[in-house]
Amino acid sequence: MTTLDVWLEAFDQPVGTLARSDAGDLTFTYAQTYLDTAAAHPISLSLPLDERAYDDRIARAFFQNLLPENNQLDQLIVRERLERSDIAGILFHLGADLSGALSCLPTGTERIKIPGIFERDYDLIDTDQLVDIVRRLGNDQPLPGELRDPSPVSGYQRKVALTLLPGDRYAVPKPGCGAPTTHILKVPETAFPREAFYEAVCASLADHVGLDAAPSRSFWIDQYEVILSTRYDRVVVDGTVYRRHQEDFAQALGLPPRLKYEREGREGYRYDTISIATVLRQTESPALSIDAFLRATIFNLAIGNTDNHAKNHALLYEAGAAPRLAPLYDLVPITLSAAHNHNLSFKIGTADHPDAIASDDLAALLAQFDLIGPSARRFIEQRLVPVIAPLAQARDVEGGWAKRFDAALTQRSARLLDQLAQVIEQTRHSARGTRHQG
Repeated sequence: MTTLDVWLEAFDQPVGTLARSDAGDLTFTYAQTYLDTAAAHPISLSLPLDERAYDDRIARAFFQNLLPENNQLDQLIVRERLERSDIAGILFHLGADLSGALSCLPTGTERIKIPGIFERDYDLIDTDQLVDIVRRLGNDQPLPGELRDPSPVSGYQRKVALTLLPGDRYAVPKPGCGAPTTHILKVPETAFPREAFYEAVCASLADHVGLDAAPSRSFWIDQYEVILSTRYDRVVVDGTVYRRHQEDFAQALGLPPRLKYEREGREGYRYDTISIATVLRQTESPALSIDAFLRATIFNLAIGNTDNHAKNHALLYEAGAAPRLAPLYDLVPITLSAAHNHNLSFKIGTADHPDAIASDDLAALLAQFDLIGPSARRFIEQRLVPVIAPLAQARDVEGGWAKRFDAALTQRSARLLDQLAQVIEQTRHSARGTRHQG
């Protein structure tokens, strides 16, 4: 039997215990001392605060989503002779360096993650070291031992977690200090040229139309175009960096990472608008969360981001409160890449591809969130059109890559505006029919 203490940075005692039986089943149990704390909050919507032990089906989905999806996991499994299904065994080795505020440590181990102080807890990275890191990421090579990624981030992209100190100085936490990073540096794959440029532009556009998005910027290091994204789950106060607990929608829904797309699941156990609505209605402000999610959805359709799957949406937790929707991240126009699947991450109405979306599908999407008739019309006019209208306007851009993106953006946005106008007209026609029947 393997047991691990589960920690959150903000608490000085374990918040619970993850145990694996000899048969391989997982259970998670909150610590009574944590349940008795006024500032306690669940580590997941799928794991509400309760004295009971959560069984394998629920515990496995949450903790499996903490594991990296890159070659780090494969190397560990081979080196330690583990089974891929042995989540607790894997976390025994990787649990100290999970990317968020949560860590899983062998029972009795002192906590590792603590806030970081800029002037004390970080080692500067000089230009030569930064170039070396980027080259290694760009060539799928391991990082130097002294610069091992101190805060691994899940996902398939080639990326490293860094800290940006005042004066735009790059740094990493000192070995063993437990301090957080503040940014993620990504080197996109060559199969999607200018991905970094596109992601930075989309983040800027999201901010321009009033959406809450994690700041990102692209630039060149050596021959690689990289993107630097601010971590939305960090807070910097007076030179001290704090982690904030977050979970993605797959964790909130109790879905394993392989079910992050609707097409991979089954009815009642998948990432679809029904399950999304369930999550949003459990947040601190359901109305604001629904508003933000629908505006983000229409924005993603406009920019061509069909990869807004369950692990690309997240919730943020604060002490003693219900979670709130995290800022948007990984805003990438996937439809411009021939190397990616262009099907929608979740269906819009009955449409599973952006080209198949019709006005009825958009109306069905709004109806899933109880926006029907006059309420749907007001929401479109007051909340959706202001997001899309600026994107449908012609812009003076330079460069072939920028023009390619802008032409597609303008075309999709104009089409969406036309479809939204049809939904408005349908609601008016329906209202006139109702009055006539009355």
